[in-house]
Amino acid sequence: MWRIELFGVTTVTTGDGIVSTTDLGGDKPRQIMEILALSAGVPVPKDHLAELLWDGHPPPSYLGTLESYVCVLRRTLGLGRGRGATLRTVMRGYLLDPAEVSVDLLEFRRLLRHSTVGADPRAALARLEEALTLVRAELLVGDAYAAWAVTERETFRRELVEAATLAATHATTLGEDEDAIRLAHRAIAADALSEDAWCLLMGALWRTGRTTEALRAYLALKGHLSTELGVDPSAGTQDLYLRILRSEGVDHRQGAHDACEEVRVLVHLLRQAVASVRGADALGPDHALVRAVADLVA
Repeated sequence: MWRIELFGVTTVTTGDGIVSTTDLGGDKPRQIMEILALSAGVPVPKDHLAELLWDGHPPPSYLGTLESYVCVLRRTLGLGRGRGATLRTVMRGYLLDPAEVSVDLLEFRRLLRHSTVGADPRAALARLEEALTLVRAELLVGDAYAAWAVTERETFRRELVEAATLAATHATTLGEDEDAIRLAHRAIAADALSEDAWCLLMGALWRTGRTTEALRAYLALKGHLSTELGVDPSAGTQDLYLRILRSEGVDHRQGAHDACEEVRVLVHLLRQAVASVRGADALGPDHALVRAVADLVA
């Protein structure tokens, strides 16, 4: 079976070894391979393929040009042609045979589909970890500006956030907070506005005794939401933040706290909370805020 990798530099592994991007016969043949790989098992009509390759403006003689590119690709990869080939000709289009080709992105999506919240958490987490391992680099890095590749990267970014957040959720269910922290960070790295991922991170940090880090996470989320969307965290996130502030149920045996640093963070959070309130300037110097924080968390 062939192996096509779309994460990072596109490569094709055949029975004769690895074929790199530069060996696929040029940019257009490589892009044809990538587009067909994205839809392995589903025919891609020639006119649609041309629309993607030439960004909506195919040349008048695109059909002959397209067929010549496919010939170059087949010759480069040592393929036959026709209805029984790995890259087969179908009615008015082309198809990669899924029985003979595996694609890393499609494998990622298959694993994600079989890892829903209702699945067994342990098995689902294992599948999601396997899926995330496939993501070794950015998708389709050789096509930085092609419109179809930009669309695919944005679609995948959302899928990556979903997979990492779901994995963090399963890890939380299993009581594996260190894994939940790692996976939540993976989701946040892909989308800093993912409030669900931030909440998972805050909760896991809190449960492992890292209250200050949990509060900093809330502060970072609030900053991202305010800057990018002009909104505050949801009521549920704010409730979690307040529970962390009051340290309800924290297992202090699992981590030591720097009291001065925690109070400093709390002061900053309190200043932020009252910044938009009329008369906030009357709060006075920081020592007054420290006393207010002490009263809040007492």
